[in-house]
Amino acid sequence: MNWERTDLKRSYICNRDILKFFRERKDWSQQKLAEETGLSVRVVSKAEAGHAISTASIAAIAAELSVESGLVFPEDLISFPLELSKQFIDALYTHKEKMMDVVEHLIDPDAVFRVTGDPKRIPFAGVHKGCRAFRRSLKKFSQILENPADFDHESAFQYFSKGNDVVVWGTSLVRLVDSEAEPEPMEHRQRLRFRRGLLYSYEDHYDFEMGKRVVENAAEVLGDKIYDPLEDSRSSIY
Repeated sequence: MNWERTDLKRSYICNRDILKFFRERKDWSQQKLAEETGLSVRVVSKAEAGHAISTASIAAIAAELSVESGLVFPEDLISFPLELSKQFIDALYTHKEKMMDVVEHLIDPDAVFRVTGDPKRIPFAGVHKGCRAFRRSLKKFSQILENPADFDHESAFQYFSKGNDVVVWGTSLVRLVDSEAEPEPMEHRQRLRFRRGLLYSYEDHYDFEMGKRVVENAAEVLGDKIYDPLEDSRSSIY
């Protein structure tokens, strides 16, 4: 499997958890992986211990760890999805509708963002293709709802990683924009999927029945304009 990036260094530190996950997915030992790649057991062991190995060795390992149902790219073996997910979530709650200004370099240009709900009922919901479309979704959300300023997102969520996928689970707090009402707790699950070290799929699942109720309440305050459909929101997610 070839590298896509061209600004390659001579060597990189591998993500040992990622490497071990893909090796065990094939039910291979380090010895077996070494035999299949033509590398020494020492090199494989070094990579899985989180030490730097050559770009050529990383490419060889990625090629042998690929399966029909899921390719492994060299960039996958040196990426850290858990840390990238934490950066994404931090930007979401810290910079809100401006978050893409901070993390767009971590996102595949063709990334797809799926937000639970019917966009005819919940304007920021639906399937948003590309960063530009997701920016509009974030802007629409910020026109209707907000998290309280003292919401501690760092302690509110737990992160679970498996290969290139990360699930973020917890409870957020939301209320109408500029409202003095107490924020309501909402169970929230987000799934981030990475490929070649970039986010290519984001799914935002929450209690959309509650979401519809909150948005309907917002309509009474903000007017029917919040129901304008978003461009690039093509379908509902339930």
